[in-house]
Amino acid sequence: MRIAYLSTDYPAVSHTFIQREIHALEARGIEVVPITLNRAPEGQLLTDLDRSDAARTFVVKSASAGVAAALATTMLRHPLATLRGIRRAFGGTHGDLTRIRKQFLQFLEALLVWRHCRAERCDGLHAHFGQVPATVAWFTAAFANDVRRSGRFTWSVTIHGWHEFVTEDTSRLADKLDAADGVVCISSFTRSQLMRIGPVSAWPKIDIVRCGLDLDDFPFRGERPAATAPTVVITARLSPEKGHLVLIQAVGRLRAAGTDVRVRCIGSGPFEADLRGAAAAAGVTDLIEFVGALAPSAVAAALRDADVFCLPSFAEGLPVSIMEAMAVGVPVVTTYISGIPELVVNDHTGWVVPAGDAEALAAALASALSSPDRDLIVRQAREAVAAAHDIRRNVVGLEAALRRAHAGA
Repeated sequence: MRIAYLSTDYPAVSHTFIQREIHALEARGIEVVPITLNRAPEGQLLTDLDRSDAARTFVVKSASAGVAAALATTMLRHPLATLRGIRRAFGGTHGDLTRIRKQFLQFLEALLVWRHCRAERCDGLHAHFGQVPATVAWFTAAFANDVRRSGRFTWSVTIHGWHEFVTEDTSRLADKLDAADGVVCISSFTRSQLMRIGPVSAWPKIDIVRCGLDLDDFPFRGERPAATAPTVVITARLSPEKGHLVLIQAVGRLRAAGTDVRVRCIGSGPFEADLRGAAAAAGVTDLIEFVGALAPSAVAAALRDADVFCLPSFAEGLPVSIMEAMAVGVPVVTTYISGIPELVVNDHTGWVVPAGDAEALAAALASALSSPDRDLIVRQAREAVAAAHDIRRNVVGLEAALRRAHAGA
């Protein structure tokens, strides 16, 4: 089986879980051809593996200089298929010129992906994320099937969570669910939302395959008490929906109550200036450290030194960063949204609070630092991750889902 893998910014830090998935599939004998819409920023290539994967990944937008020639060639050779593709791209736009333009450009990108898949002799195409990558994958497969004389070109998609559902209408998610040959969901919550959106006839092709960790990279550190001057680690892009601002407010409340906790913010993003301003306003600038993006090995080291991991997000699927912290043995404080409660169960594998509630977050942080059940909870958390998120086990289910989806290729 030889399959193309399409995502947005591979192999950027935010795509580490996709990188892990690709290499796990390759270890099982599946040939994977990575494709990314955007070139991963040089500063995001933090390891030799990142740089090696970047070198073998086809970057669609870097090939866009040839898109006019690709359109002209396909129009000459396959005029009906090209016109069908353009018509498909205009579907669901309701005359909105901005959406027409975007979807036409995505059809042009699909032509470049089709040419690359054909040159690489791919049996099918799998996309990560239900927005633009899924659109391009859908258009690619539909065009390929319009021009193929025998056999089907199949496509599948992994859906993660909140971001896909917020744009479910404009991204035509129901149409994609109907058109795809297979759909992978990373949580039961995600599957339930697709069942809400799509036709009942599409339900049988939806599989749940949870994101996986290589547990050898995150060895359990064992139980240990919180330090006298505790450190809270948050690993997330610096953007509003991750809840850093609420964490800063909670740290301010803890300081006012006589407890100082130092926060290490691992990640980069557009919200950093706002967060620095909020820390100053709350009088906790000395407690908040912004360390930027780190390589996976450095993240694992930061987790081993942490007293608590906190992810107070407003919007998520089921974050890999939570799995990493639980695997290491760091108490986790997070919010009960989307798929998170499927892994983090309050007072059993972590502490879970309402999103946006600084007072509840401060109380949970204090409990995670001092609870007599702290050691029991971190052991149960490690067991939960090992049971549900071991990449060696989960890749078996992923391979089976992909083989079902692409059996007709």
